[in-house]
Amino acid sequence: MAIKILAAITTGMLIAQSAVALPILQLDIDGGTYLGGSEESTVTDTSSFSLWALGKTSEIDLSVDYYLSVALLPATTDHVTDIANFGEVMINGTKLSSFASTFEYGQPPIESIDGELAPHGVFDTIYYELAFKFDTLGNVSAYNVADDSAAPGELYREIFDIDASALNTGYGLHFDLYTYGDSKGDKIRVTDFAPFSHDAAYCIGLDCEPHEVTEPSTLALLGLGLISILGIRRRSST
Repeated sequence: MAIKILAAITTGMLIAQSAVALPILQLDIDGGTYLGGSEESTVTDTSSFSLWALGKTSEIDLSVDYYLSVALLPATTDHVTDIANFGEVMINGTKLSSFASTFEYGQPPIESIDGELAPHGVFDTIYYELAFKFDTLGNVSAYNVADDSAAPGELYREIFDIDASALNTGYGLHFDLYTYGDSKGDKIRVTDFAPFSHDAAYCIGLDCEPHEVTEPSTLALLGLGLISILGIRRRSST
């Protein structure tokens, strides 16, 4: 009996610890691998994959925009000489290059008066962001992506189908998830974000060691059709 009681207490403590440690926002990759150590990300080396944006249902405001940042991760060079040589990426069946918009060099978010995401390995680099809202169509039981441990409650899940098969050799992708505070319609600061231990990446051979990307020229920036998309279509898997 004492052993059973101890086991129950231990289980309860683990669940409680998981609940405390569970971030408001997380990123996961269906079939991905969580890498610890210096990387601390969920990673895949499969060029077509489903990226999951996860949010605690008890904390997420369904009326607020959240943002997925997609950053270029060069694996073989720290200099960019021609943006057009990056190739193509598709998200939910849409070519990013089909959008006549702008992208950013530095670190996200694109619009913020008071602060950015804290510096972390991949940045500064070229990135763009997708705005979306969570919905209730794809809820899943709560869990921590870092150790796959269960937690109480549920998570909202938005699915982004990524196809990086046409991304040129030597490049990967790094993903962050966050939302802005708002004052009279102006974005003022990042209020919630997926901890960098709960972000995600696509890297050849699961090797995500980042290399600095030099800032492209203004003319080169104007020549690229990649990047900022608002209201990308959301889908939920069964």
